[in-house]
Amino acid sequence: MWKKLEIFFVLAILLLGIALRSYRLDAPLADWHSWRQADTASVARNFVKDGFNLLYPQSDSLLALNDKGLQNPNRYFINEFPLYNAVVAFFYRQYGVNVAIGRMVSIFMSMLGALALYGLVKKLLGYAPALASLLYYVVLPYNVFYGRVFMPDPSFVALSIISLYFCVQWVRSDKASFAFATMISFALAMLIKPYAIFMAIPMFYWVIANWGLSVLKKPMAYVVALGSFIPLALWRYHYFLHPEGSFASAWLLNGGNIRFTGAFFRWIIFDRFNRLIFATGGFVLFIVGFMTSYMKKNTGLFFAWGLSSLLYITIFAKGNVNHDYYQLPIVAPGIVLAVIGGQTLINLGKNNLQKIINSCFVLVLVVISLAFGWYEVRGFFNINNPAIVEAGKKVDEITPKDALVIAPYGGDPAFLYQTNRHGWPVGGDAESRMADGATYYVTTSKEDEFARLKAKYGVVVENDSYAIIKLGQ
Repeated sequence: MWKKLEIFFVLAILLLGIALRSYRLDAPLADWHSWRQADTASVARNFVKDGFNLLYPQSDSLLALNDKGLQNPNRYFINEFPLYNAVVAFFYRQYGVNVAIGRMVSIFMSMLGALALYGLVKKLLGYAPALASLLYYVVLPYNVFYGRVFMPDPSFVALSIISLYFCVQWVRSDKASFAFATMISFALAMLIKPYAIFMAIPMFYWVIANWGLSVLKKPMAYVVALGSFIPLALWRYHYFLHPEGSFASAWLLNGGNIRFTGAFFRWIIFDRFNRLIFATGGFVLFIVGFMTSYMKKNTGLFFAWGLSSLLYITIFAKGNVNHDYYQLPIVAPGIVLAVIGGQTLINLGKNNLQKIINSCFVLVLVVISLAFGWYEVRGFFNINNPAIVEAGKKVDEITPKDALVIAPYGGDPAFLYQTNRHGWPVGGDAESRMADGATYYVTTSKEDEFARLKAKYGVVVENDSYAIIKLGQ
């Protein structure tokens, strides 16, 4: 009977998670962090349009991705291994290009990671904490938005959780099947985002806590370690061979020497943890759980996991200050630590009445977390500049499929993506772009360059929202 109830509750919670993440599923890629979503989506779309090559993914932009003055005529986008993009492209070929498909792939991976988190917590802490962790994980507003974005991050986080789940299974059973599952899922997580390497810390903790130094006598441990890291090493070698197709990344570490400054702590602790992610109520529970979880072996795994996420945030200080989605890896361990914190507060009660009162306090903190979290996240779903969507549709409608387009948007590729054309997401040097083959110029801001080009070439379309110019005579 309990098994059936467990399946019912888990499925109900996962369906709730899917429903929440389906909010504005088919909205254009012009919402929060549209620049990163557009880059990811353009690679998937170009797998369909320009040919499928995992080693040489291509975006829409002819700009080099770094600031070294390089050219990028092949539009290479060699950052993370394009596994997520390839999966999306597979479905594109079956059902046509639709941003909803990319979001659905992210939702599926997010829910797969949630299921792995449930399994992990159930094995170590029991059914009740597992169900609580699963429910909180799927309804946390920050996690809802970033569990459906057109980005590789939901997949890398999900595979990271899955790899830890299989690691725990491997250590408990010593079966080769779980060892290989750990190796494959961990390798894929690091290929998608190298930041997954920090998952090695809780894995190492769990292996040493259970096997001690006898792990050195296990050949399979060496197979798992080498098999996990060799694919990443090969991809990074390929990455460094094509600097024009990879983002400059040194600044992510400590740009502006921000690490351990007042601004760093303010942004990470107050703004991200307290305001945005755990939204005050959950942050209180997280702190309590973090301060008490290290005392036992099983809860200690989540302490080590949380510590590894904090270490990642500290090392990549500037990246985490600049981009709120960089903190996505802290959500899963943070949720479990919050549940542990809630249990701790409830168990402080010396009798049933006190435990009931404490349970009410914990519930209030969770409700505050969800309410404040939604207040902060709700704007992320909005289309920030509808004009770029409207202009992009018009460009796609009236220009040849092989047109090269200048779509100035401060280097943000979101505008260029809407045109369904290759080209440049910056203005200011139209004549040079024309020499490289640019044939159309589209703008929503109508600044000085637009006025000059309009006077010289005239306009194809102009209204209050945008204008399109055909370059050349």
